[in-house]
Amino acid sequence: MSTADNHEPRPASLETVLRDAWDAFHPGQPAPLGWLTHTTDRIHDHLRTPQQSAPTAPPVAIDGRSVALRRQVWQTLRDAAAEHDIAPDAADRILHALDLPGLLRRWQVRLTVPVTVEVTATSRDDAVEAAEDAIDAALSGTDHDTHLDWDNTARDNATPGDIDTTTDTPAGLR
Repeated sequence: MSTADNHEPRPASLETVLRDAWDAFHPGQPAPLGWLTHTTDRIHDHLRTPQQSAPTAPPVAIDGRSVALRRQVWQTLRDAAAEHDIAPDAADRILHALDLPGLLRRWQVRLTVPVTVEVTATSRDDAVEAAEDAIDAALSGTDHDTHLDWDNTARDNATPGDIDTTTDTPAGLR
């Protein structure tokens, strides 16, 4: 036998949800006459009607003239932005709206990157300088324009380790 105590709570009716929604968006205002009934009926009609997916448009063929036009639009906006006739951000928004690639821009990026380099040296200062030299040497063979401002770096730590027995005897002792 079932009692009122052992039933799961029933979900709120559509009418209750709509009333609560009206009160949430229009506190203290009565709903227009017939709004609840009309809205409920329209929702029920929508749920009863089988939904058909919208037909998809066939893909647009891109011919040589379309490609040429797209290239010309892109180049025109690039040139206008380069000559300061239009702001680069505005040109990018237009290009994005036309589904064209954005403009290539030069960026100056400042990064603070913790780098750990193991070097062989006789003092903390020599170790830090050797690490800076090693990083400069590693970056000198790259194709990008990188400048390291060693004067503004923080020399956080240099921890001494084991003795390096693989190095040659210093030149002054040979």
